Amino acid sequence: MNILITGTSRGIGRATALKFLKAGHKVIGLDIKEDTISSSIKNPENYQHIIADISKKESLPECKDFPILKKVEILINNAGIQSICSDKNSFCIEDINVNLIGTINVTEKYAFQPSIKSVLFNSSVSSLTGNEFPSYVASKAGVTGYMKNCAIRLANKYKATCNALCFGGVMTELNKPVIDDKILWQKIMDITPLKKWMTAEEAAEWCFFITVTNSFCTGQAIDISGGERNCADLFVWPEDI
Repeated sequence: MNILITGTSRGIGRATALKFLKAGHKVIGLDIKEDTISSSIKNPENYQHIIADISKKESLPECKDFPILKKVEILINNAGIQSICSDKNSFCIEDINVNLIGTINVTEKYAFQPSIKSVLFNSSVSSLTGNEFPSYVASKAGVTGYMKNCAIRLANKYKATCNALCFGGVMTELNKPVIDDKILWQKIMDITPLKKWMTAEEAAEWCFFITVTNSFCTGQAIDISGGERNCADLFVWPEDI
């Protein structure tokens, strides 16, 4: 199948691209950063990397220039940022521009066509709990709500599935400020029942399952957070960043 994944240069996006490539699929990666995949796989011809800024519509490649984009069967909206702010209560509009508006740009341009079988949004458990930087929460809550709208349209017209995976803690570079701080990490483990965070590779397994194996679940925001969800203030972050 033809798989379009955003944010493939690192983290969950890279791990997910490698998972699909290993399974024999063709992957198109959209990322603002350079290709980190082609040189590390046996069949580089199965991976096509396109540098683009998803927050800007004009940056997205046209289907006429990349015909494979007309035949995308699975779209995984993974690209996102978390603006690092010294004040946990500050608001950064860039999170909205990339995480929400960028995701909408990609989905509207490539998902609504006859080849589509599944669309996935990598959201966040913060969209369900409210624990995080305000702008990040707002962007991911918007993604989760937008997913539900897409699920209706995709099911009615193309009989395609559409879901959001609301990940909790994942061991990625984005989270190094707390992963590398022993005191903060212990605070997080104290409120995480499974006493661990998932790896990017484990997240990739979920992305594969919900888009390839799953054929009936749709319109759902699935909490994958190690059991951390409740109404307490659980957001742990360094105060001096």
